[in-house]
Amino acid sequence: MNIIQHPSPNHWNGRFGWTPDMIVCHITDGAYDGAIATLCDPAMQRSSHFVVARDGRITQLVQIADGAWCNGTDTKPLANSYYGKSTLQAVRDRKTNANYYTISIEFEGIWKETKGRLTDVQLAAGIELIKYIFAEVKRLYGIDIPVDREHIVGHYQISPVTRPCCPGELFQWDELLAGVKGEAAETDWQLKYTKLEAEYNAFRQGVAALLDNYKEV
Repeated sequence: MNIIQHPSPNHWNGRFGWTPDMIVCHITDGAYDGAIATLCDPAMQRSSHFVVARDGRITQLVQIADGAWCNGTDTKPLANSYYGKSTLQAVRDRKTNANYYTISIEFEGIWKETKGRLTDVQLAAGIELIKYIFAEVKRLYGIDIPVDREHIVGHYQISPVTRPCCPGELFQWDELLAGVKGEAAETDWQLKYTKLEAEYNAFRQGVAALLDNYKEV
């Protein structure tokens, strides 16, 4: 896996004593190159650890040991980004800025066009990138990040009020986690086939019951 290095000035050196144990997936809502330019612009005060293009290219903007500015949560209860509004128990319990303990991945895409769905090569790149992140966190901090939806999350789970559609409703969570685990996830057509098969079997059972009742009459 080739990771292009494009350092952003928008980050903290270190993590204020926190250990990163949560990966947050985002949608750029713009082009790959444009997202990198924005996330490296000091005037924007935003950044992400990684950006993944629709063709599978990966660029790293911030080192894993440093805090990127992508998942900021507020400590003020009236703020829309208040940590207490997160749907994740860990975010609510930690009562601090989520940037301290998260690693961010921006996936190239425009929500109105894709609803967050990744291309096949982008999904494959994302899987390999997360495996790499896990290995680096293990090397740097000595911990294993669990492969589940409490630790591989969407920005909408961190900030449901301000980012309800990030990365999007068609983002392939099941396939992503299965790939990280080394498993094969059911594709959309397999899920649809399973549903149709169940409906057909139920229909057959219903017809058989009607015929039995007819014979008794």
